[in-house]
Amino acid sequence: MSQTEIGSQYEIHSTDATQTKDKEPIVKNCENGCQNTEFEVPCNCTVSQSRNKQSEPKPNRKRKKKRYLKQLSSKVGIQNDPSSATENRKHRALSEAGEALGSGSPFIYCRFIVKFPILAFLLSSTLHVFAIAATVSLVVTGDNVFPTDFKKLPLILYDDSSRKRDLAWRSRDAFSMRITRPVYGIYYPTWVGGQVKDILEVILEVDDGSIFSKNNLYLIQQIENLLFNFKDYKSTYCQRDELYECVKPWSIIRLFDGTYKSVNSSFYNPNFDHPTDVLCNAKKFTETKEFVEYLFPKGYNPCQSGSASAMTRIFLIMGYPLLGSNSNSRINNFLINEVKPHVESIRDNIIGDRMHLYYTSKMIFDNDVTQQAFDDMLFAIGSFLFIFLVMWIQTKSFFITTFGIFSILTSFLLANLVYRYIFSYEYFGFFHIISMFIILGIGADDVFVFYDCWRLTDDVNYPSLAHRLTDCYYRAAKTTFVTSVTTMAAFLVSGMSPLLPVASFGLFTGILVGVNYICDLVYFPTAIVLYSQKIRPKTIKCYDWISKKVDCLKGIKCKLDMCKKSENLQGKDSEKTTPSNSSVSFLCSPRQTAKEDSSRLFPKLPPISQIRNLDHLQFSDTFNTDTNLKPKQSTDKTNTTRKEFEERMLVVRFLRHGFYSFLSLRIVRLVLLVLFLGMSAFLIYSATNLEPDSKQVQIFRSSHNHGKASFHHYYSFQRNFEEEYTSVYLVWGMMEKDTSPCSRKSSDFCSGTMVWDQSFNSSSPEAQMAIYSLCRRLENASDSEIQRLKIRRNSLTNKPEVSCYLTAMERFLQEDVTNNGQGYPPDLDVNVPMDRGNMTKFMISNKNIYKHPNTLPAHFNRWLEIGLGYWITNKYTGRIHEDYFLYNHLIGEQYVRGETTIAQNTHLGLYYGTKIRYFGIQVNLTVSVFTLGLTEGKPVYQAWEQLMVDAKEKMPASLGNGFQCTRNTWHWIRVQEVLSESAVMGIIIGLSVALPVLVLTTMNIIIGFIAWTVIVMVTVCVVGSIPLLGWKLGVLESLNLCMVVGLAVDYVVHLAEAYNVSPYIRRQDKTRNMLEKMGLSVLSGAFTTFGAALFMLGAQIQFIYQFGIFVMITVCASMLFSMFAFTSLMLVLGPEGNTGSVKALVKWIFCCHGKQNGKNQDSDVQPNPA
Repeated sequence: MSQTEIGSQYEIHSTDATQTKDKEPIVKNCENGCQNTEFEVPCNCTVSQSRNKQSEPKPNRKRKKKRYLKQLSSKVGIQNDPSSATENRKHRALSEAGEALGSGSPFIYCRFIVKFPILAFLLSSTLHVFAIAATVSLVVTGDNVFPTDFKKLPLILYDDSSRKRDLAWRSRDAFSMRITRPVYGIYYPTWVGGQVKDILEVILEVDDGSIFSKNNLYLIQQIENLLFNFKDYKSTYCQRDELYECVKPWSIIRLFDGTYKSVNSSFYNPNFDHPTDVLCNAKKFTETKEFVEYLFPKGYNPCQSGSASAMTRIFLIMGYPLLGSNSNSRINNFLINEVKPHVESIRDNIIGDRMHLYYTSKMIFDNDVTQQAFDDMLFAIGSFLFIFLVMWIQTKSFFITTFGIFSILTSFLLANLVYRYIFSYEYFGFFHIISMFIILGIGADDVFVFYDCWRLTDDVNYPSLAHRLTDCYYRAAKTTFVTSVTTMAAFLVSGMSPLLPVASFGLFTGILVGVNYICDLVYFPTAIVLYSQKIRPKTIKCYDWISKKVDCLKGIKCKLDMCKKSENLQGKDSEKTTPSNSSVSFLCSPRQTAKEDSSRLFPKLPPISQIRNLDHLQFSDTFNTDTNLKPKQSTDKTNTTRKEFEERMLVVRFLRHGFYSFLSLRIVRLVLLVLFLGMSAFLIYSATNLEPDSKQVQIFRSSHNHGKASFHHYYSFQRNFEEEYTSVYLVWGMMEKDTSPCSRKSSDFCSGTMVWDQSFNSSSPEAQMAIYSLCRRLENASDSEIQRLKIRRNSLTNKPEVSCYLTAMERFLQEDVTNNGQGYPPDLDVNVPMDRGNMTKFMISNKNIYKHPNTLPAHFNRWLEIGLGYWITNKYTGRIHEDYFLYNHLIGEQYVRGETTIAQNTHLGLYYGTKIRYFGIQVNLTVSVFTLGLTEGKPVYQAWEQLMVDAKEKMPASLGNGFQCTRNTWHWIRVQEVLSESAVMGIIIGLSVALPVLVLTTMNIIIGFIAWTVIVMVTVCVVGSIPLLGWKLGVLESLNLCMVVGLAVDYVVHLAEAYNVSPYIRRQDKTRNMLEKMGLSVLSGAFTTFGAALFMLGAQIQFIYQFGIFVMITVCASMLFSMFAFTSLMLVLGPEGNTGSVKALVKWIFCCHGKQNGKNQDSDVQPNPA
């Protein structure tokens, strides 16, 4: 957070030591005495008028540094030798500056603060007190003031067509009078523990060798037994099968304990002999092949020699419902409070160094991520304490520091009230935690700026305190406005994102920056004036009183000791007198006033500068006690200011001399130019390699238990319980869901409103043939088309995995007619399309199922549904067949009154004469939602979109509203695309806002453009560093890139403003003055920001940790380019005089335009006849 020392026309600037042509102060005689500019001298003093400094000997070169110290000390209000001509010029300039400012009227608010400091402080505090009181009241009344949700990251595009299609397909069965197709052998486990509530996944990994060695298998068996037999798991929490027995954990041990011995005798091997042979056999049998894919890592094949597996896992299943009530909470408490400590105990005490153990489950993960989020918030306390300490050191005031931090913290509460109740957002997630760290840095920056401006105005002789506060107010408001506007713009750009976490974070942080800026300008001036006018004088007075009391006690003790010694001496030799004895006699004399004592002991002497010749100074035993030489200003203030200056002197001197001289070398600037250009070119190339992150959002750091477990769960094993492959659904009968009722400001899941296609009709012969042709095209796709559409081939038949109900139904009916030829007429044709004639014959041939076709209404034309019901219910027997599992979920039928009839001779309630409400064609792909990136996935999505467009062109109007969709995959592609677009748009808007703001702030086109160029270079460096760190463009990276411009502008804008207000003419002098005035503030700001971000590295939430790294990279790049690149550019290209001045340009334009208009008017005037 930069501490900005803004220069203005009222500020004193240093001059070189050689520019000392002024005269020494002239001592004026007055009625009461003679006085100079610094000390009051009695009338009987004898001081001649000053001589011209040109007659004095030239200063010694060895004292150059000392003279520079005096000159530079004047910048912070340190009193120098009054005989210095340079100081005299300074005081004259101060007076002129104060008079110039006094010609205008102070701000009304500043006058009010100065006139009523306590009242102004209390009134400005009401806003902060209101924020605290309102927040506490709402919390007490049970209102959800902070709607935290750390269990999920709702990256949902409600208005995206891929999302609305996905939601529609998920809700495909949500229609009235839906026909169900029950079959025998499929039942829903409604008994206690029959369902699955949660699964504890324990992942085991070894560093060397195979995890399936004999010794490791014994250890895995031991771990499984400890989990399976733990406390009440088997009696209460296990999943139970139809025989009400606990289901054993899923692990590799099932291949050795006899669970699959009915498949092959090798699967009973309790001694784990030749484990590789057993595992190889498991890959050969269908009953075990799918089972071991969940337990084998990718790339492992036990049948290949030399293949070794480094990891496996155990699944402990939690049954549901439990016997009794509160099943969810009881299972949650059991997992978190009982199982989790037990697993950690196994990891730490049983396994040791033999294996690595990682664990996770949905309930444990949700609990841990919420707990960890609040734990990581505690690191904000570290940042808070760090900034508090730095602010205290900078301001030298505990009062100002306390209320400065108080203003920052209450602005967070006030911004949350605006965000929560004015903008009505109901989401507070991971990213909002980051805003706590951000506002600490930005808020401290604003406080530093205002206090530095106030400190610098202490040197100017203002007509009144209100004028001084007005000048300080103008400077601070102007400087903080630039950084606040650019930072707000960067965050508000993110607020336009359609993704809730990104938009809510951008809006909240933008509001927070704006509220903090307003609070800083409204509240902090009252604290400064109250402190300087009321609190500090009383504090000094109290401190002086305590010091006097302490000194008095010490003096009394000394006096008693000396008196006692005097009595002893007088007892030995009462007539002898010595100087020491005389002093003792004085101390032991009757007490006089403190003023008389001090005058007698320590008579005041004139300053050394008042004494022209020390040789003429006459010392005497007594001094004139009436000589009152006292400085005009308090020496305490001078000493304090000098101490503050000496602490800053080393850095300022280095920047003015060493650093400036280094950059002034031509070879150095040339090397820096080549270095920065080369680094920028390299990082631009690196930025071109930045790709969207196709992986799932990582919540925990990779070093955390859940971070490792989540990574291995999704990417290390051959199969998961989640859908590992994407399936495309070509859907008809429904429209995209209406998501307009869904709130974009809440993380609650919203599925929208179902919209049905009222024109849909798939029963006509034209519709049947159109769908049938599409199915045949997909089933017989060429190799190139399969590759383009990423269609997966069946591992056994090598055919595309396409599930089209028309072709499957046709095959089933043809087989049935062929196998039962005597029951059907020879002219029966069951091929697609199915019409009235053939289906009437089919119904008559199955009298045991159908009533006579004449019972159907005359207008009945849905003959496709007749064959459909016969096929999907396996001839209305209700027996399970393979097609039922492949196609039942792809077809929805609806009951039609007066037409739908229950089938005869069935006890399952099966119907015919129904209406197809929807249907879909399923095509399995080779891509996975967990690994599919934007670069690879978008062409696949576009290929399927084009396929549907081409197919619908050949279909009748009743099928014209079909669409293709996937479950989450296409939506995830769109999310990646939106994140990429948001990052690019954030950078473009940020840079677009920064350029005019910089130009208008500095009122110079050249300075603004050079500063903007430096910001562009910083942005390029930050973007190019992301691929170098191994990161991809994910959610957090997109947010970071949106705000990089706002963070990068912070330092260069201060240097640009310092260069702009410098009083010097030559660019070299202006640059030197810029470094001297603003270099330390920029370095201090970078130090505080870097230090605050350093605490984020201790967080375990990936977002906070990664943001800390990003901030440190941005700060380092900004400092590097600001101090080196910008300074070098200003040394070479910095404008001089009115070059590039916006005011001069505007004046020139209006001036030339006015002259041109004047000439035109003169030419139009007719001569006067007179």
